[in-house]
Amino acid sequence: MGLFAVAPAHAEGPVPLIPALQPPPVAASPVPPPAAIVAPAHPSSAPSTASTAGATTDWMATLGTLERQSVGRVLAARGYVVEPDPTGKVIGEVHIYNENVFAEKNRYLQFFNHFHHTTTEAAIAKELVIGKGEVWDQQRVEETARRLRDPLWTSVVAVIPVVAKDPAQVDLLVVTRDVWSLRLNTKYAFYADNKIKKLTNLTISLSENNFLGRRAVLAAGFAMDQSEVSTGPIFIDKNVAGEHLDLRVRANALYNRDALIQRGTLDREGSDSSISLSRPLWSLASKWGWGATFGHTYAVSRSFIGTNVRTYDNPDTPDVVEANPYVYQSKVIVGSASVTRQWGDNSLKQTLALGYEATSQRELPFKFDGDAAARAAFIRDVLPRTEVTSGPYISYGGFRARYRTLRNLSTYDLGEDARFGPDYSLSLSTGLKLLGGDADYVRGTASAGWTLPWCRDGFVRLSGTVSMRRQPGLDLGHKYIDNSSSTTLRVATPIRWHGRIVFQSQLSTRWNETQNRFYTIGSDSGLRGFVIDEFRGRRFFSTQIEARSIPIPIWVLRVGGVAFYELGGAANALDHLPLHQDVGVGFRALIPQTSRELFRFDFAFPLDGKQAGALRFLAGFESAF
Repeated sequence: MGLFAVAPAHAEGPVPLIPALQPPPVAASPVPPPAAIVAPAHPSSAPSTASTAGATTDWMATLGTLERQSVGRVLAARGYVVEPDPTGKVIGEVHIYNENVFAEKNRYLQFFNHFHHTTTEAAIAKELVIGKGEVWDQQRVEETARRLRDPLWTSVVAVIPVVAKDPAQVDLLVVTRDVWSLRLNTKYAFYADNKIKKLTNLTISLSENNFLGRRAVLAAGFAMDQSEVSTGPIFIDKNVAGEHLDLRVRANALYNRDALIQRGTLDREGSDSSISLSRPLWSLASKWGWGATFGHTYAVSRSFIGTNVRTYDNPDTPDVVEANPYVYQSKVIVGSASVTRQWGDNSLKQTLALGYEATSQRELPFKFDGDAAARAAFIRDVLPRTEVTSGPYISYGGFRARYRTLRNLSTYDLGEDARFGPDYSLSLSTGLKLLGGDADYVRGTASAGWTLPWCRDGFVRLSGTVSMRRQPGLDLGHKYIDNSSSTTLRVATPIRWHGRIVFQSQLSTRWNETQNRFYTIGSDSGLRGFVIDEFRGRRFFSTQIEARSIPIPIWVLRVGGVAFYELGGAANALDHLPLHQDVGVGFRALIPQTSRELFRFDFAFPLDGKQAGALRFLAGFESAF
């Protein structure tokens, strides 16, 4: 279990199967941005303890079930006593205790600890943003917990004050629990109805996720989607030489899936690779960050509807019905470098980034069957634009550094970090012929959002983004191309009656599109009762509602269920956008010692269309939205 992601609801085309390998944005805040506030909650969830500074605090009550169990074992083993009020005291000592993966008193489970290299105390100490000799600062203590709460390595994190030898001081206790590292990671997505049963995605990696106990990943990866199979080595080190340098390297050979599955032959179709080295803004106090990346992809791209390749009918020949598959050869090379400056206090953190990016994108029909006119139409209507871009960019953003730890939204029982308040970003990128690009253009992008807390452990978030490219000299009757905008409303109610309601609605549109990009919806991408990417267009609408239970502990498992309703569709015009509906139920399970990600099993029933009422089954990882 570990490294894989299902395509987002509004995306089409290849999606990185191993998001951990994507270089972290240098200008990002040190925890997930508000847009990723698929953040969490449990009856024991508590607001930020910063609000209780200066008063006696029940620190154990601020922790989740697994965290309380781990801290309780540490307190008993080492004889520490929790300090109720550390306000104004200097930190005397920092105590780090990293539990075994299987810390429960079960000799059969503890046997597996022999196959895990526990993270060293030194590696954990390098992630702390507060330490010995500094005055207790609750916001920096909580930031330390957020830094340590990395899904690649850690399942449990607790940072609390304990009584020091000197009554005028306080000691800092850091308790962590590794995710089992030496393992065969597997992730998959399975689709089934009354006609089709297919493993649509599969990722396997034989990895050491905690190489030498230094929180680095060394793996041999295998990933399969409906189009291709990729295999190759992976290396991730987020703290090279203890200098907070983030190094990620990946290289893959790409093979045709059908040739491998149906004929057992290795039909190589290309390769891809990426390497990035950056120094992210690793803490809220960081002032400077930088990064550089390089990558390439030589691949055969395919677009699917259900489990079959989508076909193209040339509109210029209405009397002839063609069925040319959406298959083309893609060659992309990307390089970039940037530097970022961060300033401001926690009421408004601001970042300014300057960088340069160059991209070469070449798209060609792959084994196309047709005459020159048909080929030209296929290139016009299906392929992304072949283009070289080269130019500098600038971006500016801001956010309020206000956080809360919630539980039981995207995972079970484990702490997840949510950021509240406003956030915004503005960017301006250019393409210049002077620097080797094919065209002179300017692209502007703006996004903004606001996340509001709802009682103890819920939230409401409204966000939007718009992007436009101005390129004079086009023979299109307008100067703006490849424009898009999107608005999203996401709501998670506080937990009541052992569960919560999660709601998400999104409206997106593209106009003056020259890259032949579309939104798709169907199956995992938004309507679980319909076939994979059944509907597509330049206008997209989706509403999803789930009633999610809190977890039930069974041995090492956490299990629960959901009931859901979905409404959505995609088309080329909003006034001709048919909306479809489905309902269903699902089962969720988590083994926190091996992964932070849920097992997901869904049974969905479409309420309209030719297959209305037909059962569809999907299995995979992570929450649906």
